[in-house]
Amino acid sequence: MRRLSVLKTVIDVAFVLAMIAVIFTLPLILMMAIMPDEIPFTINGDVEALQGKTEWELIIFCLIIYVAYLFLVYALYLFKKTLILFKKRIIFDDVVIKNFDQMGKAILIGYFIAIAPMIFFALTDNPVQLKVSFGLNESLLMVGLGLFFMVLSEVFQMAKNLKEENELTV
Repeated sequence: MRRLSVLKTVIDVAFVLAMIAVIFTLPLILMMAIMPDEIPFTINGDVEALQGKTEWELIIFCLIIYVAYLFLVYALYLFKKTLILFKKRIIFDDVVIKNFDQMGKAILIGYFIAIAPMIFFALTDNPVQLKVSFGLNESLLMVGLGLFFMVLSEVFQMAKNLKEENELTV
């Protein structure tokens, strides 16, 4: 139970920080669109696909990334709710199973929304460069994490069904 408390504390802190980012990012994006000269810092375009893009392309890119981030924050919120249920010793419940499935879907949707503009910008460049890399990167981890939560949902559903069958035979 101590590890669960530590995990819940870490997730609570991460959720608060994520919500701070959610609250301040949208006004920043709107400020970029309406009055870009008033931003007190420069926006660094380190991402290769964004170099040489117009201001409106960058704003649309930021909005799309913001929406993807909202999906990931929603997944974090569901994980926080699930940990609260675990602390109450509610484990094989329909809400927990639904939360795991929703977490996986939110992570996958958020990830695919985030990479869509990168793919679009990479394909619309004049000299299209094809880069292939093998190994462990964040793309595989994000897709794997989303699928992990969806599989975990199915495992909990099977465990719940087995538990109900076991209770009927006693």
